[in-house]
Amino acid sequence: MSQAGPSTGASRMQTVEDALLSFPKAPAHFFGRDDILDDLLDLAARPAPATLYAAGGMGKTAIALTLLHHEEIAIRFGKYRYFIRCDALENSVDDLLGRLSEAGGFPRPKDVAQLVSHFEASPTCILVLDGIDSIIDPLVPGATEITTTIEELGRCPKVCLVATSRIDVKIPGFWRMRVSRLSKEAARATFHSHCSLKESAGIDDILSELSFHPLSIALLASAAEENEWDQPALLEAWSDGKTSILKASDQTSLEDSIESILRTPTIQAFGATARETLEAIAKSPGDVQEAELSNLFPEINGVEDAVRALRKFSLLYREDGLVKMVSPFRLYFQHFRRLAKSAERPFLRIDSLIRPPPKNLEPRRHDSRVSSPNAGPRVRFVYRL
Repeated sequence: MSQAGPSTGASRMQTVEDALLSFPKAPAHFFGRDDILDDLLDLAARPAPATLYAAGGMGKTAIALTLLHHEEIAIRFGKYRYFIRCDALENSVDDLLGRLSEAGGFPRPKDVAQLVSHFEASPTCILVLDGIDSIIDPLVPGATEITTTIEELGRCPKVCLVATSRIDVKIPGFWRMRVSRLSKEAARATFHSHCSLKESAGIDDILSELSFHPLSIALLASAAEENEWDQPALLEAWSDGKTSILKASDQTSLEDSIESILRTPTIQAFGATARETLEAIAKSPGDVQEAELSNLFPEINGVEDAVRALRKFSLLYREDGLVKMVSPFRLYFQHFRRLAKSAERPFLRIDSLIRPPPKNLEPRRHDSRVSSPNAGPRVRFVYRL
């Protein structure tokens, strides 16, 4: 079983310097990502810029934080390790330059060229820009300038730049690394590292129904632990669908992950069509033929364009001519109307985000993981040592 986390970094890095880190800690339980981590370590040795992309909840940020806390990275870059949350930035080059200069401890630059000169005159650093899709959405003002700024910073030989994104953004010179779902073994290890239940075929079946989606697995395990369920209780809760399985008080929920994408300018531009498209595909009895979208959903105007945009943000994906949705997202949209109505009542936790479809549900009508750089096209936080 491929494992990353305590055995590959966190448990070996209890130095005084690491104790002073002001960016988030590495995840305590993190499995099945050694291959990606090894690729990132190789790129950091050059250094060369990279983008991790995947749907929400796939573990992009967890991988980036594990990298920052990795022993090799701690030794190589020391205190020059920076983590910036892009969703806390304003959509402007000026704000991005300000955050980057603050991270590096430089005077505020007048442009990206001056910022790069500051980095070139300083020790080599590693910089994570987490969630760049929030500032380079094509409909965000200044997105083109921001993308160019990130590209130029990636060219700087003194900066090892790692970006995470829900969009498969093609920045020239950046290695693109797709974060896929966990293996069965890694999914099982993730679940059982969060709760004390013993391994079983019944639990494995639930993990499979979750498409081995990391965030959903962690939330399921947390719910089991918080409610002190034994295995029969967990299986019954899953079957009945009467619990808040994907809503945990101390974690990001699946709802948070999905709704933040639906609030992006590109998706908002479709109005109600985007959500209607997702609900229609979620309620379809199987995967949908991409070539038949207009025929299958004639009541949704612009469904083909909406699907293209939703695929770009990883809420949908295409495989063998079929439009598909990972199981946790499908389950969410199958029950969205009822969930939205429940959410109108104050202090009520959203429940039944994950359960088998109701029996009376009416159906609607009928790689290489790492690609080369040239393969294709509020509250603010700045974390530093």
